Amino acid sequence: MNAKTRRLLEIFEEINRIPRCSKNEEAIACWFDAWARAKSFPSRRDRAGNLLITVPATPGREAAPAVVIQGHLDMVCEKTPASTHDFTRDPIRIIHDGDWIHADETTLGADNGVALALGLALAEDGSLIRPTLELLFTVDEETGLTGAKKLEPGFFRGRTLINLDSETEGVFTVGCAGGRDVTITRELRLASVPDEFRFTRLAVGGLYGGHSGIDIHRQRANALKLLARVLGDLPAGDDFRLVEIAGGTKRNAIPRDASARVACAVGRLTELRKRVAEAERTFRREYATERSLFFSFTQEDGLPHGRKAIAPEEARTMVDLLLALPHGAAQMSPDFSDLVMTSSNLAVTHTADSRLSVITSQRSLNVPALNAMSGTVRAIAALAGAQATTESEYPPWTPQLESPLLQRCREVYRGCYGKEPGVRAIHAGLECAIIGDLYPDMDMISLGPTTENAHSPNERLYVPSLSHVWDFLVALLQSLSQDR
Repeated sequence: MNAKTRRLLEIFEEINRIPRCSKNEEAIACWFDAWARAKSFPSRRDRAGNLLITVPATPGREAAPAVVIQGHLDMVCEKTPASTHDFTRDPIRIIHDGDWIHADETTLGADNGVALALGLALAEDGSLIRPTLELLFTVDEETGLTGAKKLEPGFFRGRTLINLDSETEGVFTVGCAGGRDVTITRELRLASVPDEFRFTRLAVGGLYGGHSGIDIHRQRANALKLLARVLGDLPAGDDFRLVEIAGGTKRNAIPRDASARVACAVGRLTELRKRVAEAERTFRREYATERSLFFSFTQEDGLPHGRKAIAPEEARTMVDLLLALPHGAAQMSPDFSDLVMTSSNLAVTHTADSRLSVITSQRSLNVPALNAMSGTVRAIAALAGAQATTESEYPPWTPQLESPLLQRCREVYRGCYGKEPGVRAIHAGLECAIIGDLYPDMDMISLGPTTENAHSPNERLYVPSLSHVWDFLVALLQSLSQDR
């Protein structure tokens, strides 16, 4: 590992000491503000909390157009069920594993802490030849691109933007899917549970999960779908009552864990246990890559909700809704090999206070296809007697394959590595889509080091790729500094 890579990892580790879950970016923004003041770099924040730090050009390169280096301050905060990590207080603990780093049973935060580290390193290295840099770090990207949507006109002046939120080194991203969240709600009628019934908790966990855009085509199991299948296979009649259900944590993550509390006639407990065990065997065969998949069956002695459960016919409708809602890739792109065009993620479900709430997330590179998928979700909700509301909508970023910035990046990459880079669009949301919508004259590209399993505790970063991205950025900025 060279000195520059060590420095990048030092910066990243320092950033990871500061809690920065979505909507809790104040501490990390203040840390960057203090760093900028110490370096005498002008910094300011807009009303949404987005941060801009201006780094002067190398002497003699002031005439070159400013370049925006862009990333987001927040991270997805996910952990394993066994983890005691407190994301509001505890630093992320980084573990080195050969050429990779990951965290201790939590998300690593490389998405998008690595962009923050790269931006800071580019700014603090006085030996680089570079144009004026504008470090644009937005807030609340992970829960709906909120910061980018609220960028104020004129907040920055550069019209060349390098987004550092991509996850495969050597591949330039030039387009992304648009997205939309549809939240489904339904009131639930409750009914009394007979005194002789016993309460049990069924849980499914140990799944890979992952990013609901990048990983949606990988055929990973959805914990909510598996649990709904088990509940849907219970015999009809009055011997089983569904009390509550919960699963998933984030709109943009494939659910890894889900559980349901069930009231069951004493004489049917053994049968219920057998059905759960058989379901686990079935799902293990069906999802061979989900090596840690498990179902648990725990008897509970408490009397929750005053011995109330969801009325049987209401429970059947709720389970049918979860079974019917689409999840996974629905259509592949005709323009890019192995790229998903349209998908839907059954993301979060919970019942509380006689009310069901379901969060789904649709993505597409094509607006009519996005509308059609969201329409399917709303139609299924209507058939279940539920209400559907649309939230957190953002447009696609349409690829511009003749972009001058893309041509420059290709040229510089060939000069650095003697080979052609990859060029692709991705089935995920990037802030480039929002920024390009707000600033139509912006020339943009997205790149980054190789990371895997973002939005899950399995997230990891390939360290050699971080060094390669650094070398490329240094060469690219030197090239751009020659423009007038």
